[in-house]
Amino acid sequence: MFWRFKNNQSKRMNNFYPKGLKMDFCTVPLTDPIEKIDLGFCGTTRWEFIVEKKEETLSVSLNCEPSESCLSKFDKWAVHADVLVRLQHREGDKNAQTASGFDVLFDKKDEGHNWQHTFDKVNQKNGFVQDGKVMFQINIGISKIDDLYSGDFIDFSVPRGADTDIVLVVAEKKFHVSKQILSINSQYFQAMFYGNFNESKMEEIPIAAVDFNAFHVFLQYIHMAPIKICADNVSQLLMMGDLFGVKKLMRECENFLLRKDVDEKDSLDLAVFHNLDRVLCEKINEKSVEELALWWSMDPKLPPAAMNLLTGKLGTVMDPKENDKPEGKNDSKSTSARSADGSDSESDSESDSDA
Repeated sequence: MFWRFKNNQSKRMNNFYPKGLKMDFCTVPLTDPIEKIDLGFCGTTRWEFIVEKKEETLSVSLNCEPSESCLSKFDKWAVHADVLVRLQHREGDKNAQTASGFDVLFDKKDEGHNWQHTFDKVNQKNGFVQDGKVMFQINIGISKIDDLYSGDFIDFSVPRGADTDIVLVVAEKKFHVSKQILSINSQYFQAMFYGNFNESKMEEIPIAAVDFNAFHVFLQYIHMAPIKICADNVSQLLMMGDLFGVKKLMRECENFLLRKDVDEKDSLDLAVFHNLDRVLCEKINEKSVEELALWWSMDPKLPPAAMNLLTGKLGTVMDPKENDKPEGKNDSKSTSARSADGSDSESDSESDSDA
């Protein structure tokens, strides 16, 4: 869902950002005088949130820089963005402090440091500090990028002549796209546009149960814009790739999850959630028997190839320790070892060894 807010002049923020949109919540401890928080990517630009504390005053600023993979050949670059930073209050938004800026220019000349604000009287008594921490909501909407390869991002909110012949509607917002480009890259859209479906005759097609921002990033990828897969967007891109049948995107997301610099737990959780057999099998092959046994005890719901590999590696180790398995985790080999009357020679041997 896109965000809107008003400043003192009741100027409304544009709620469609062709170059990227981001909303983050971050908790900042007040133990250190300066706190720098990496917000990750918004489109192909990376953002940093900086908080400086002096008594009951918090000075905050936003820093923007292009992704290294999208740096321009030019000596200058500029990013135009609407920003909102809200200092959260324990009683909700009605008591929160909010700072905003419209069409703020972040450029190379000032090294991306072009917006700052000071929040005064920030303490526990007035409800902004809890357990020595404060929480911020940070919203960034990029409307324009100059002199960066990320300027190749496409504005799908308007028709582009012969390049558009169909409208897709997500969250009541229109995307003007090309049937041919989508069909070449996506099995889903190929079937939709050229199969025996009602959508093939419609001029506007609603796409339900899809996140607006995720779909926008997905379309940019399909049109070969310089999308950088990162921890902030890999889950959404996996969902888009799976839903719309884009194998190349799925493969690139899998490659990202297999990188050594990606958090191991996050990678495994996403691989399990999206049933990524290839990622899971490679991770299983990298782990020790002890690590696999611990993981098995957490009852991961694995796709077939990963499950077969895991049980195969644990077969000789897990059989003598069936009582350590969660209920219902006995594999076919263990089950076949049970006698017809329900007794279990393995369980008996376990009891003996435990004694």
